[in-house]
Formats: sequence, structure tokens, C-alpha cells
Amino acid sequence: MVEKEKYNLLLRSFDEDLDADQEAKLKEALSSSEELRTEQEEILAMRNMISSQKASFKPGFTDRVVNKIKEESHLQVIIPDFNQTFFSVFKKVALTGVAAIIILLFSIYYSSSRLGVDTIVGDPYSDDGLVSYLLYDDIDE
Repeated sequence: MVEKEKYNLLLRSFDEDLDADQEAKLKEALSSSEELRTEQEEILAMRNMISSQKASFKPGFTDRVVNKIKEESHLQVIIPDFNQTFFSVFKKVALTGVAAIIILLFSIYYSSSRLGVDTIVGDPYSDDGLVSYLLYDDIDE
């Protein structure tokens, strides 16, 4: 298999002028590698075949292309409205949030049989209860 660096050097030699060092490397690689010489011959044959081809278009090709370009230039680009998109997404998120809050309130009411601020927020701690909790000694120790 031909080394990638040597193969790339061979390809570059067809389209651009190589400096003296690169030219010497390529000549050395071609003299030492039969496979690289075969690649060079195949590439030369392919380039000659492609260059001998004549491109031809059907009559009226230019007119069809120009007309297509004119048609495309008359098209309107529709830019999506950010506010409308944002509002539709907001509605979906808001409805989901409201449903979650209603389910949460229902579960609080179901678990405590009443619905008040203390039930939702939690029982406030009094200073006496907090001090008693902090000074509590475990009897089992």
C-alpha cells in the first residue's frame, strides 16, 4: 500500500509546482515503488480521459437557469415571529405548572383534611419548641 504522504505528494504534483525538496522526494518514491508508479499512470489516464470530454448542454439551458433564478428571487422568506412562538411555548409550560400546583394542593388537603397557610407552608417553629429540640438528650445513650 502506498504511503499517504507520498500519495498526497503525487496528487499535488499534478496541480501545483513542487519545491526542489518535494520534487526529489517524489522522484525517489516513484523510483522505489512500483505501486506508486501504477497510481501515477492511472491518474494520468483518468485526467486525460476527463480533459478530452466535451461538456454540452441542451438548447435553452441558459434561459432555463436564468428563469429559475428569477423565480427563486420572487419567493418570500417567512421569518417566524418570536413573540408568537414564545407565547405558545409559555402557554404549554404554564398549563403544566398550574396542573402541578393543583395536584400538590389536592394532595396536601387529602393528607391533612384542611387547606390553610400553615398546612401549605408547614407548622411554624416556636422559640420554645426549637430550644427544647436542641437541648433534647437521648435517654437510650
